[in-house]
Amino acid sequence: MSMVLPEVWLNEWVRWLIAAARFGGAMALMPGLSSHQVPPIARATVAFGAALSGIAFVPYIALDNFALLAFLLLREAMIGMLIGFAFAFFIWLVEWVAEIVDWQIGFGFSALVDPLLGTKAAIVARAATLLAGVLFFQLDGHHWLIRTVSLSYKLMPVGTSLAFKSQLGESWMSLVAAGLLTILPFVIPAIGIVLLTDLVLGMMGRAAPQLSVLLWGMPARIGLAILTIAFSFTTLPLLCEKLLRHIAFSVPTLLGSLR
Repeated sequence: MSMVLPEVWLNEWVRWLIAAARFGGAMALMPGLSSHQVPPIARATVAFGAALSGIAFVPYIALDNFALLAFLLLREAMIGMLIGFAFAFFIWLVEWVAEIVDWQIGFGFSALVDPLLGTKAAIVARAATLLAGVLFFQLDGHHWLIRTVSLSYKLMPVGTSLAFKSQLGESWMSLVAAGLLTILPFVIPAIGIVLLTDLVLGMMGRAAPQLSVLLWGMPARIGLAILTIAFSFTTLPLLCEKLLRHIAFSVPTLLGSLR
């Protein structure tokens, strides 16, 4: 019966650790796992479990150079965090556009703590981010992230040098701008209703000041906006699916700007 040498076991553990650095960096910023309510041991378990699929992409590393090993771990974590940061925009973009409606309606002053992000968010933004967090897993966003990290080993193999080019900033701007245009139709109807209501109320107040538009106009304005945004929530799954695909297809471009 053949015995496995301790050096072989140690090398396999090091390869697993290097793979976990890239997967862990991505998981640390992934929607859902990045919440403060998730215990760190749960994040580490998911990261090391997902890293089992990346061991095959990690070459054997010389164990006599600890400086090189530390540099590789830091480099792999940076690549993983870049991927996770891109997927984190899935939640952030939804929150940003929802906050536009909150401030237009007047809910911006009633901000509450969002349990998903740990930040303050108004009523519409809080509901939208919670729904987007559910849709991320419903639309297999976690599968897209793991698949993207696995694909990154072909674009950025372990040991290759990083080169921060000017195209990196352009790629980020393109990702954010196109993603914002993708999710913006979610709030356009509500913004249009609010502006149209303000126009009508302004004309009525100017034509007949005795109607006391401010007394009943503001509740009517808020009611119409809430009714419109309620119908807009039915379109959020389709828009989130387009946004998720856009992010997944844009990450290879981001990684390509690092070579």
